[in-house]
Amino acid sequence: MRIASIFLAVWLFMLPTATVWAAFPDKPIRVLVGFTPGGGTDALARLVSAKLSERWGHSMLVENRPGADGDIALEALMRAAPDGYTLVFATNALTIAPAQRKVSYDPVKTFTPISLAAYSPGLLVIRQSLPVNNVKELIAYAKAKPGQLNFGSTGVGTTPYLQMALLMKLTDTSMVSVPFKGTPIAAMVAGDIDLGFSAVPASLPMVKAGKLKALGVAARARSTQLPDVPTMTEAGFPGNEASTWYAWLAPGGTAKDIVSKLYTDFTWSMKDPVLAPRIADLGFVPFLSTPEELLDILKSDTARWADLMKTIVVQ
Repeated sequence: MRIASIFLAVWLFMLPTATVWAAFPDKPIRVLVGFTPGGGTDALARLVSAKLSERWGHSMLVENRPGADGDIALEALMRAAPDGYTLVFATNALTIAPAQRKVSYDPVKTFTPISLAAYSPGLLVIRQSLPVNNVKELIAYAKAKPGQLNFGSTGVGTTPYLQMALLMKLTDTSMVSVPFKGTPIAAMVAGDIDLGFSAVPASLPMVKAGKLKALGVAARARSTQLPDVPTMTEAGFPGNEASTWYAWLAPGGTAKDIVSKLYTDFTWSMKDPVLAPRIADLGFVPFLSTPEELLDILKSDTARWADLMKTIVVQ
């Protein structure tokens, strides 16, 4: 009789969690994206959201909150209830921001990590008319013309800027930064700027069309979309690895059972045999992580970028 009572007590203790697991979600989930519609981050978020909507029978409503390199969406997430019905599709920009300006959040402590979704290796691209064809020629050209080449980025402290800053530091070269509110790819195609690092999805169409030249991939492995383009290490410049990653975050304090349900279903969606190739076609590399692994990445990246920002000269 006593044993039966113990089993009954355990069952009653587990019942709320089991009920939440079975019922969640029972209404649409709002997905905050801190960048403009039509960009790579937005496209990736919408692809995965559509697949999850099929699984749940409830929509994932993507809501664009562009501005401040994703901070506006993150601040909206901070104000949301920790019930799993508001998420943010974030980039590694949130680990860079504290190193360059005052922000209202702590990348490690403020949010509840769910999972990585994918990463996009940085791609070093140059205007078609620049008379170089590989990274070594580019660096030689930059050394011969100090301060005459200019590079575009989405602003000081963003991943493309830091990739260029790191390259200049490693090669002892000097180039001029030209900040843009959005991607500088169009300006590079027009010949208004000389070069820059870009996420593969943003520059891939122009590279394939022959309007830009791709010189190197800032990652450990080559891009499957551009298999003939060497990594920066293969090109002779190791230490320039810096990819943009994309991840799902919930408000701080979100219950563990909801996080587990979200993580399980995000994992299911990313392993879909139809979805994965579509993500790759956009230039992204599907890459999953557990909530605990994502937390470790938030910690290590925040420390890494803080250290780098101390050593570079902001232009």
